[in-house]
Amino acid sequence: MPDFDVVFDYELLNTLAKDTDRLQNQLADPRLLGRHKLYDGAALGGGAKAVNSFFFNWVGPFENARDLLKSLGETYRFVAQRMFEQDAQYASDATTKTLGFMQSVWKMNKDSYDAWKWLTEHSITVHAWDDKGHEYLKQQQLADPNAPDAPKPPGLQPTVYDYTHDDGDGTNNVHNSTQITYDADGKPTSSDIKIDDGDGGLKYQEHTDYGENHSYTTTISHADGSKTVIEVHGNADGTGTRNVTDTDKDGKTTDTSSWTGSGLGGDDPKWTNNDPNATDTDGDGEDDKNTDDGGSQHSNTGVGSTV
Repeated sequence: MPDFDVVFDYELLNTLAKDTDRLQNQLADPRLLGRHKLYDGAALGGGAKAVNSFFFNWVGPFENARDLLKSLGETYRFVAQRMFEQDAQYASDATTKTLGFMQSVWKMNKDSYDAWKWLTEHSITVHAWDDKGHEYLKQQQLADPNAPDAPKPPGLQPTVYDYTHDDGDGTNNVHNSTQITYDADGKPTSSDIKIDDGDGGLKYQEHTDYGENHSYTTTISHADGSKTVIEVHGNADGTGTRNVTDTDKDGKTTDTSSWTGSGLGGDDPKWTNNDPNATDTDGDGEDDKNTDDGGSQHSNTGVGSTV
């Protein structure tokens, strides 16, 4: 059996959804549905009855076609948004890790430069001898500031990572922008991830504010206009709580859930859903056991990402 690779072009599906919407609106034209009398019955004479019959017979089929087009457009849009969001969540996780790697490299270079700089600014007393063999004491710098192999200044701390994926035809290129802010000690205080496909109209965003003891609040703006807010409050002993609130595009709350956790900040955090009847205990969109290993923060698509 050959292998079949399935490729979802969510930009094409989103365009089809828009085109389907336009066609549906065109079918609502009163000239097609016969909702208004657009002709002079007297002028048509005996043909007026036939024209009325034509309009009457076609109202139902056109309305049915509109309903089918509406359903088709919603399906196109749903799949496009979900597939885009899945890619966006993968991308947000990847770029956050990339920026974290850049931060680690920068910190390593900065520590090396700072250590070398400190050595150039300090000296020790050493014994030396003149050309006649007489011993004397002199100050010797711990490092030569003019050494050719001296480490370079690390530059500014990396806080932004931008990436644009060229789709090949110059349109609807997916743009990924990740920005992280740090405090004076180098600890992240917030992160902001924005992903969009330009003129395609699909957008995804994650904003996170970090607190003490591995606490954070993440607001996810989904491609369909809905939002998810995840609030994690961590304690010094590694325990904590996680509350998730979903709202629709109009701001109406559609779902809430809460967890109790332990091992926050470690390699194997555990979360237990506070709802004893829950089938999805870790917010990943799938049925699972009553405890999980941390997983993703949350996702309307069942994929999620961890900032």
